[in-house]
Amino acid sequence: MEVFSTVLTIHLVLAFLAALCAIVFSWTANGRRVVNAVVALQFLVGLVLAAIMGASHQTIPPQVWLHLLVGVLILASYGMAMRFGKRAGGATLALVFSLVGIVLIVLNIVLGWRIAMPGGV
Repeated sequence: MEVFSTVLTIHLVLAFLAALCAIVFSWTANGRRVVNAVVALQFLVGLVLAAIMGASHQTIPPQVWLHLLVGVLILASYGMAMRFGKRAGGATLALVFSLVGIVLIVLNIVLGWRIAMPGGV
């Protein structure tokens, strides 16, 4: 279980890095790329955590599946923001998707924190 706690710590640190990047960098096209890269790395580490849970024959609770689903929605939100940011006149829509991404990141941190707390799952 030491590997699990190490990967969980990395996941939690990346969560707050993703939130910080989202707040600081979401306002420009290049910034959205940075946020998307950090969130993608965060998502991959989360998949590794879920794989470790599965490999140790633990059932993956619904809260974890919801956490993963919100992670996919965050990736989609920033992907759409980058896409609309490239279109002529799409800056407003890109900003809206970036704001949705920030809200989803905060929501997912709360979900993840509740899962990680003792007795959370």
